[in-house]
Amino acid sequence: MIKIKKFEERYNEIVNNFVASIFVEEFNFEKYRENILTYNNMNYAKSGGLMWIAVNEKDDVIGTIAIMKKSPENAELKTFYVDNNYRGNGISKKLYTTAIEYCKKIHINRVCLGTYERMETAIHFYKKRGFNEIEAERQDEDEDAKFFEMYI
Repeated sequence: MIKIKKFEERYNEIVNNFVASIFVEEFNFEKYRENILTYNNMNYAKSGGLMWIAVNEKDDVIGTIAIMKKSPENAELKTFYVDNNYRGNGISKKLYTTAIEYCKKIHINRVCLGTYERMETAIHFYKKRGFNEIEAERQDEDEDAKFFEMYI
């Protein structure tokens, strides 16, 4: 049974290793490894947002998603990953719905995100849910960076 639960600090190292296993190893973003492995995921809550994790019956982290609050009405969708062995089972939809419902609850009306061209499945997922591509909101050294927003 897969459960979605709020991130707890005790999962920080596990979550960072999980994210690195996908973002760095699967999608070849080696230059971000150190930043990912040392990130404090409690920063999402400190911003007024939250992080959630999907865990299997053994309490292994198999998915993540976070909301970083940027202003009273704006948030950024962050750290959205599902373990390759669990993709196609609705976990992404559950994580995403949890995050968007939270945004509505705290009166966020605009959600933005950054991703990369090589993450085609993610881009398809976002577009299917109403995200539209926008001009870069921040500088990114990766030429294939793409930015999206959605009003809720």
